[in-house]
Amino acid sequence: MAFELGALDAKELVLVAVALVGLIPVVTQRTEGSRLFTLGYALLVFGAVATNAEHLFLGEVLGLLEHAVGIGAAGLLFLVAAYRRRQRIVTGNELGGGDGDDESPSRADAAVTDGGEVA
Repeated sequence: MAFELGALDAKELVLVAVALVGLIPVVTQRTEGSRLFTLGYALLVFGAVATNAEHLFLGEVLGLLEHAVGIGAAGLLFLVAAYRRRQRIVTGNELGGGDGDDESPSRADAAVTDGGEVA
């Protein structure tokens, strides 16, 4: 396989650039409850890099890794992360207020101050 930079697609290079820049807020703003979401995004970035690298070397291997790890494993991680977050919300064990504002009252606190019940 020829090692040519001309084999790279401009759209795929932009995808890698956007994914890498997007990784900055994902990593810097991660929380304990967003571990799996962060890992899933990192796998998507890996898939974007593998998409470009497969044009340069190890085409078959990187193509397989791109789809199996970069898309498949990331999708499974997002599924598990969303399920676990939903379970925390349902059981009332959600970490933080959900919007990052520690000053905002929880639904239970709001119900007590209103004299109502938690929905």
